[in-house]
Amino acid sequence: MIEQDDSDHHGTSVLSRLDAVGLRQGVTVYAGRPSLHAIVTSAGYEERTDAYDWHGLKRGSAEFCLFQYTLAGRGQLSFAGTRHTVLPGQAMLLWFPHDNRYWLARGDRWRHFYLCLAGREVMRAWRAVIARRGPLLHLAEDSPALAAAAEAAIAGMSGSIRDPWTSSALAYRLAMALCAELLGDPGPERRHPAIEAAKRHGRTRFADGLGVSDLARAAGMTRHHFARTFAKAEGNTPSQWLADLRAREATRLLRETELTVAAIGARCGYQDAAYFCRAFRRIVGISPGEFRTSGMY
Repeated sequence: MIEQDDSDHHGTSVLSRLDAVGLRQGVTVYAGRPSLHAIVTSAGYEERTDAYDWHGLKRGSAEFCLFQYTLAGRGQLSFAGTRHTVLPGQAMLLWFPHDNRYWLARGDRWRHFYLCLAGREVMRAWRAVIARRGPLLHLAEDSPALAAAAEAAIAGMSGSIRDPWTSSALAYRLAMALCAELLGDPGPERRHPAIEAAKRHGRTRFADGLGVSDLARAAGMTRHHFARTFAKAEGNTPSQWLADLRAREATRLLRETELTVAAIGARCGYQDAAYFCRAFRRIVGISPGEFRTSGMY
């Protein structure tokens, strides 16, 4: 972990912009299930000196991401079995549900601003950055990613986000700024042969209801080794990749055919229509029936 000076304030220009809005806890920007692939759902700017303790497995089943930037004081983070002290100048990136915990130690204070975001593309960016750089990132005062985060937080807290499209644009900007700043130029794509073999198998057999163990066998790996290798290569878990693959095929069939929802679910590897609807809603944000009649796609 990069050592940082635990000074009183970090990022004076960011702090001054936030001070103009004022300390605000938990401003909801978008309360519904996201039908877009990137969206800001809430924002806040707070200084905690009292009880403050969040566990990533106790925040419900909905998937979302957190960006939290420390301006003063310090917090504590436990991630993947390692404890970190979160210092000024560091951004904390987390996703949920996940086995993480962050809290304020007795006698400390913690001033930060934060964003909660949802959508598959935000989740994909968060996982890619965390897999490469870890959950704590040093962002300098002139960081484009920090500027994008501050802009989104200020817009959310000031009430200037009046539609999901603006919220989505701000979320995309932050996600792409983080990837550009922290992952760098990807250069020529280097593909893992075994992972590519598993993906080819998944693309041709996903309708058969195959799972992660089947993909691991196609890659010639144990399930555990395959899951770790896949996540490192793709920035995504194999189970999420399969779910996304099935959701893409389902959306195509909903647009291009008149098949029933149950028939489409079966063609995508779901024998239980109710389970298919739940899985589709979890990824896309609306039900298959709503997707078909929405006119948005």
